[in-house]
Amino acid sequence: MFVMDLTSLHLHWREAKRNDKTYRSYSLARAYRRDGKNRKEICVKLGKLSDDAANRWRTFLKAIKKEGSFVATLEDLSATGRFAYLDVAAVNAAWDAWRLDDAFNVAGLRDVKLSSIAKILTINRCIAPASKSQTAEWFKGTALSWMLDINSDSVNASRIFRELETIEKQKEAICSHLFKLIAKRYPDSLNSIFYDLSSTTFTGSRCLLMKWGHCKEGYRNHIVLAIVVNQDGLPFYWEVLPGGTADSTTIAWLMERMKHRFRVKGVTLVFDRGMVSDDNLVLLEGNGKEEEIKYISAMDKNQIEEISGLDFNQFAHLTSPRIDKQVESLKGFSKLNENTWYREVGLKGKRRYILCFNPQLFKDQNKAREEAEKSFQEIGRNLNAELLRAKKSRQEKTTLKKFKKEAARLKVTQFANVSLEEVYLKDETGKANIRTYRGSITFDDKKKKKAGELDGFWLLVTNHIEKSENDFTVSAKEAINPYREKVVIEAAFRDIKSFVEVAPVYVWTKEHVKAHYTLCVLSYLMDRTLTLRLHNKKGEITRDVVAHEKLYEKLSGCMIDQLKVANVGLSTFKMTPPTNEQRELLERIEMTKLLGGDIEKKARQAEL
Repeated sequence: MFVMDLTSLHLHWREAKRNDKTYRSYSLARAYRRDGKNRKEICVKLGKLSDDAANRWRTFLKAIKKEGSFVATLEDLSATGRFAYLDVAAVNAAWDAWRLDDAFNVAGLRDVKLSSIAKILTINRCIAPASKSQTAEWFKGTALSWMLDINSDSVNASRIFRELETIEKQKEAICSHLFKLIAKRYPDSLNSIFYDLSSTTFTGSRCLLMKWGHCKEGYRNHIVLAIVVNQDGLPFYWEVLPGGTADSTTIAWLMERMKHRFRVKGVTLVFDRGMVSDDNLVLLEGNGKEEEIKYISAMDKNQIEEISGLDFNQFAHLTSPRIDKQVESLKGFSKLNENTWYREVGLKGKRRYILCFNPQLFKDQNKAREEAEKSFQEIGRNLNAELLRAKKSRQEKTTLKKFKKEAARLKVTQFANVSLEEVYLKDETGKANIRTYRGSITFDDKKKKKAGELDGFWLLVTNHIEKSENDFTVSAKEAINPYREKVVIEAAFRDIKSFVEVAPVYVWTKEHVKAHYTLCVLSYLMDRTLTLRLHNKKGEITRDVVAHEKLYEKLSGCMIDQLKVANVGLSTFKMTPPTNEQRELLERIEMTKLLGGDIEKKARQAEL
């Protein structure tokens, strides 16, 4: 039996002329060396070939020289599975960059490490938020089993729910771990830390933390979420509080953790005006026995006149069309930037107050009042139309209450007047009279002007009162900017409650609910980490990708494909060829190693 080693052959050709025409004939040849000379042995004569046929032979001979090569036709090839890879791998790498496995050092033998379960749940929250019971199915459709060296059958709903309580027990260790890393890597980012609370709705009725009541989503079953982030929006402490917890009551709770856990020299706590109360400020300022904590916040609008001592009638001439020019001549105010003008308005004890004016805020509040006025007029017309269709007599107090309720909702009560005119209608028989009313709405321009005299103004309060000679050690600019930058924590909640999808909460035990929020915060940490890297390095063809949502979308197309070759009984794995966009994005987030091919080898080894 003749055996030919095709890997040693190459396509050889020679030309011959006949009747003024040139012909090319092909053969398979083997090159060898003898007596110090290069020689060639013709093994198979192929004869004349078309250019297309010759190219196919060249491609074939080149391919079979590679290790693991085989011969197949398109009919032999089929794709039998696709597994999410590049988007999942990016989040996995972000987790590893924070060395979060170190925070899940739990004793006891486990088929799957606790850190791996937490990582899987966190990545799921980032990429495709699902309920805990559905996460196991999602996991099977990703490359995570190969990346983490976990049998896909080992991750199931039962294991996930069983580990949630243990994950929550590690929360304090996670917070300490993150704080230490942030303090080491980005110490300046802790000069100001931002604290805020928000609520999230709750599905179910058995959780002890849940409470029915008013929250930002209306009257719903809800819990309260607290979070602390650094200047870059990176979280390092969080908590789940019972529904109905008042913002202002949590400062004392936070102070204990600040003093005993997160001690950073020169840190300033920045929080929203909803948490400002005299008791809280006294608590932060210390009493000689307790150490003072520096803070920056803002006062309620109704306190501005009393605390500043200014007569705001002097600003009655300000108008939206001219405000950008008028602001330049505001008495006593200095310019911080295009949107902020400020004026020191005095010290009272340990508190320093700075009055700020924002021209854009002035325009927005003016516009909102005009729109509220129009909305109230429209509502009045609708209510009147309803009243004039009455089938039964109406009560005057009840009718007036409807108008006033809408006025209060639109915040026009201060300058809107409502009067009722009694109207009688005939019933269907045309005999009995039905008493109803027609409302008349008017607006008092003088009161409306009074209602808008604080538009654009806000009052900052801080205990940065130290002076060097005649100037404050912390300038007005240094005090105002951190409060204006509290948008980082507002963005954190916006991300956690939308893209990460903290709500609805389907788990119901106290520990499970808290673990759910911990996983949501860790997901936000991954999102924020990748977003910051995108901001640090601009792209050329991906300049429009500036946040994690679009990053995941772009990376998701690069998957691990499972391929079957029927004629040789082979099943293998191959990464979808990455696009130029995906390559640039990986450069921007410093993760080009994800295209190294290791994942393909792991997938193939697992298949054996």
